[in-house]
Amino acid sequence: MTLAACGSDSGGGSSAAASPAAAASSGPDLSGVTLRVATYPAAIGGDEALLKAAGLLDTPYKVRFQTYPDGGAQTAAVNQGSADLARGSGVANVLIAAGGTKPNFVSVATLRLPTSLQWTVAKKGITSIADLRGRKVAYTKNTTTQYFLLKQLASAGLTFKDIQPVPLTPADGLSALLGGSVDALAGFGKTVQVAVAKGNPILADGGPILKGSLGGLVGAYNAYTTDLDDPAKSAAIADYIGRIEASFAWTRAHPAEWNKITATNTNQPLESVTANFKASENSANSAVGPVDPKALADQQGIADTFQAAGLLPGKVDVAGSYNTKLNPAIAAAITSYKAKFPANFAVTTVQ
Repeated sequence: MTLAACGSDSGGGSSAAASPAAAASSGPDLSGVTLRVATYPAAIGGDEALLKAAGLLDTPYKVRFQTYPDGGAQTAAVNQGSADLARGSGVANVLIAAGGTKPNFVSVATLRLPTSLQWTVAKKGITSIADLRGRKVAYTKNTTTQYFLLKQLASAGLTFKDIQPVPLTPADGLSALLGGSVDALAGFGKTVQVAVAKGNPILADGGPILKGSLGGLVGAYNAYTTDLDDPAKSAAIADYIGRIEASFAWTRAHPAEWNKITATNTNQPLESVTANFKASENSANSAVGPVDPKALADQQGIADTFQAAGLLPGKVDVAGSYNTKLNPAIAAAITSYKAKFPANFAVTTVQ
């Protein structure tokens, strides 16, 4: 999978919103560590924009951000050794695990669900999911869009075999829908907004389908296998995950600042970004933390859905894809950041 873009080394970063957290005084020397993080671009919620906004890019190790268009590509980059850490959705993680490469998911993420942005849209004249029988439907392979499309089809008594599935990137899927070469598009974010603005009707909301037992879309951070045997790399990964959790807390404590940044990065109206952030964060706080059995159960359900659709070669053991080795270090890092930023962590409801 190709590298879409590369960020520069980010050993420093600043924000007036919060002061950077200091490195722990004990533990391995992190000054020689470079953590290659595969992430989304800023326009679709990348880690770099989040950490920069919270003032937490001033790390005791170097961070080199590498941007990819979807979680599947990010996770694959880690498995191939071209990145050290990546956050992918539970769907992408299940499909990567099914591909025969054993990932090392070391941290569970609960990601807020912008339900107003998770949709299947179609050409004018198509009014229901049932109308998709025999039609061409674009989706992004190995992502949440494929999963919620499967579930939406099932709700109408259809399967993947009843449609003509067309795997495309989000941008290509939008172009195909607007150009008339496909009949519908399962997508999210700005892709859907543009399609709707062009007069294409919404057929179904994928948000409720993606809401697991933790209240949000389940994801995980995948770490490169050999890094887990390197004390300095492992310490840097645990600290990085702690910083992400602290950054999520910062967004809830500073919603006006964060919403302006998001609106600029995604080219969306500030009003809609503000309303969506409030609704989704108050439904389930975005969070990362140690491996959680509930998240594993959610992802096993995703795997079973794909297997039932005949899209997996066999049963996937989700629990076998996780490694709990960093659980204590991740928990300790989060505890440390909670102590440094108690006011931010105290905010669980966005006003």
